[in-house]
Amino acid sequence: MDELVEIMRGIPLKHAVNVILAMNLFVRFSMQTNKRVNFGKTQELLSAWHLDDEAFGLLKARFPLARCEDRPIFLPHNTLAILRIAIANCDPLPEPDESDDARVRYAVGRACLMMNDLLFTPADQASLTIGTEAERRVALMAHAIGGFELTNPTRPDHLMPRFQIMFRVLLNDPNVRSRIAQGCRQFDFLREFESRVGISVERWVFVVFSIWAYFLNGANPNEPRSDFMLINPSVFCGESGITQEEFGTVLGTLSFGISDLRASLITEAATDPRLDFVAFRSKPLLCLDGERLHPVDLSFIADKCHTGVQWTLHDLLPSPKLRQDLFNAWGALFEEYVHWLLTGIQSKSGMQYFPRPNWKGMEDEALDGVLLQGDVFTPLECKGGFLSKEARYSGNPTLLLADIDKKFAIGCDQLAQKIGSLFADDKDTKKELDGVSTAGVRVVLPILVLQDHILRVPLLNWYLNRRFQAKMRPHTTRAGVSIRPLTVICVQDLESAVHTIEGDGFDLIYAIHNRAITDPNMLSILGDFLRCFTNYGRSPSPRIVNVLKTVQSDLSRYLFPDQVHVVPQRSTDPM
Repeated sequence: MDELVEIMRGIPLKHAVNVILAMNLFVRFSMQTNKRVNFGKTQELLSAWHLDDEAFGLLKARFPLARCEDRPIFLPHNTLAILRIAIANCDPLPEPDESDDARVRYAVGRACLMMNDLLFTPADQASLTIGTEAERRVALMAHAIGGFELTNPTRPDHLMPRFQIMFRVLLNDPNVRSRIAQGCRQFDFLREFESRVGISVERWVFVVFSIWAYFLNGANPNEPRSDFMLINPSVFCGESGITQEEFGTVLGTLSFGISDLRASLITEAATDPRLDFVAFRSKPLLCLDGERLHPVDLSFIADKCHTGVQWTLHDLLPSPKLRQDLFNAWGALFEEYVHWLLTGIQSKSGMQYFPRPNWKGMEDEALDGVLLQGDVFTPLECKGGFLSKEARYSGNPTLLLADIDKKFAIGCDQLAQKIGSLFADDKDTKKELDGVSTAGVRVVLPILVLQDHILRVPLLNWYLNRRFQAKMRPHTTRAGVSIRPLTVICVQDLESAVHTIEGDGFDLIYAIHNRAITDPNMLSILGDFLRCFTNYGRSPSPRIVNVLKTVQSDLSRYLFPDQVHVVPQRSTDPM
């Protein structure tokens, strides 16, 4: 690490940032296209631009037959790690010097090569060889979770329909708002956001999305546009519907000056700096010269359209009680979103959804939801919480498991207890649901739905299924009913499933049941398993496509109020 720091210390900060962030912009663009050939081509271009003859020769000697898409050098993980080092160590005063550009590019390229080795050190490798198989799996999950989140961000074509439904449909539904308020001390999400931030959620997100789209115009490495790699706040609004006051308000929540960012990075102590980019995530625009803004990472900007709304409000609330109210409201809103996705589903397989069923003869809610298809009963519990920063980015298995157990394993406990009651062999302890018959059920297929995108990490389903199985063991269930392993599904995978159920007639229950039988330890990655089915992911959901068209049309009217707006007819990749 000391050698790498010395390399970066010899580069002026502004020039280093220009090179690093352009590199990251190109990589993010190529990753977003979901085409290996585009990603490989970008790696070729970046290698040509940033590796001198010596470094390139060493690389070819070590990996003579490797393809660029199979062994990439430049990824957000190492470029952002290099950015941290640059901000902490480079001289912020000198302006970029075009005559020095080759030296800077080659130094940054060499630093990226070196950082790749530092992201997984011999000590890290040794930690994965100690203990039982289960302990090694947990250690691997703790080490991989931060990088997995960084490499697999939420897709923008999922974020915009999600924003439309959660913030513009559900939070404007009086019944939904009333249900959320009852459990959250009358917390009003939309009112609190506008009061604290100074702009409505809708307009805030529209401005954020316009910033993301603006930078996207300059992100194609085959056709780079330097004029779209920086934002000048004084001219950005132009003739759009964005007012200068609105834009300034949004920038206040998204942008860092270099001195403030450096101070924020220095104060981080409880996490691994190779994994923790929260400072960049919280404010993904960087101002070097007091005016123009650089994009730190496209995916960090896009994420603001969903979880960024919650975290922006969180950081402005003055008391722990209000912040807890916000967390409770967010969890309730997430559950309402799951209900929206599944209640209106058009399924050719006969799948039915029952939201919030009560215990028979009682007013108490039994489950968050139930899917019923033939003789397969699928109980759902939804958890909208977030892993703590320390659990996410410390690389510490103990901290990770403690937070998972505290916030998400309770869903395993709830499912086990309720399944045990519904299918109890003892008639005196058996319970029934109001409006949902379990008489003909032969298979129970429990599902835990999670909101935090980082929880798509491999091995989490394995870990939570172990907890579920342990909680099920004390229960004696009636003969003829098979309780299958727990399936953990995160919201993006649920959205993809709804797309393909409605667009392709895909039988999700059959597929999840198939996985539970063939992989009872739940070691496979759900999305990868589902993509093995030939009729998965071919066509989008007409219902969600219409939602996307609505938000695209409204966004266009807001940004360009004096133009005639026609939403283009284009396919939406449901994956």
